[in-house]
Amino acid sequence: MTETNSKQAWDKFAADAQNLAGELRRNYKDADDAKKTAEIDRSLRQLGQAAEAFFSSLDTATRDPQVRASTKQAARSFGAALAETFREVGDELDKALRKTAAPK
Repeated sequence: MTETNSKQAWDKFAADAQNLAGELRRNYKDADDAKKTAEIDRSLRQLGQAAEAFFSSLDTATRDPQVRASTKQAARSFGAALAETFREVGDELDKALRKTAAPK
């Protein structure tokens, strides 16, 4: 894989991750019952756990301090993106719940 191909692959991953975040927000916002909301929460938690395991295995797999530092930074960046997605989804859910609870 050339450097150009690698960059294209990472750019595609970033775009796909942004699309996924949008879909998660839309699904969460459109959740019409507590069961569906709980399922989405569980899925997001599982995604976070899988990512943590993935980055942990990368960290364990190498002894090179520079690679380990890069792995930790990538894990922090991914965690921050996931946390921001959770925050945005939570905000959308809060807005939706307030709308349905507002007096008519």
